Amino acid sequence: MTTRRERKKRETREKIFTAAIDLFKEHGFDATTIDMISEAADVARGTIFLHFTSKEAILAHWGHERLQEIEERRDEWDYGESCKQRVLRIYKILNEVNIQNYAFMRVLVESSMKHRKVHESEKNVHFELRQLFADLIEDAQEKGRLKSKFNPLVAANMLENIYYNALYDWVRSEGAWPLEEIMEEKVSIVFEGLDQ
Repeated sequence: MTTRRERKKRETREKIFTAAIDLFKEHGFDATTIDMISEAADVARGTIFLHFTSKEAILAHWGHERLQEIEERRDEWDYGESCKQRVLRIYKILNEVNIQNYAFMRVLVESSMKHRKVHESEKNVHFELRQLFADLIEDAQEKGRLKSKFNPLVAANMLENIYYNALYDWVRSEGAWPLEEIMEEKVSIVFEGLDQ
């Protein structure tokens, strides 16, 4: 059971995060200041730094929340024998939120491309997604469902790159690009290969 103090801390963190995301969407990452976030969240400037070390850490928190959601919704994707279908179901869960939050995804992708610190703060999120895919691939290899001659981490890195590259292309197309359809085609190429 969480204590009142823990609940209050979580509520404050969520309030800061929500205020920052709204400001990023409205003004962009660069134009949003810590003071603006402090004002919008109705917390002291120093309180923000108790929860997030920087604006970049706020963006990274978005990714951590998505991965936590993947874990919480494991029963929706972790079933059946096909590793490919599990990966596509994970993409689908991630894309539900991406599509609903296009304005923020644009800010996230553009700031990641522009600012090294943003990209660095997201590295752990990228690694966690890669590791999840690697675990799925390794499990399928152990069960004889995928060729074991390939390094699971290298294959997982390809799946991770498909996800982030497709997201980038989707944002650059202003949401017009068929995100899930392209992801599925790329994943099919990875799992089926180009050999005849």
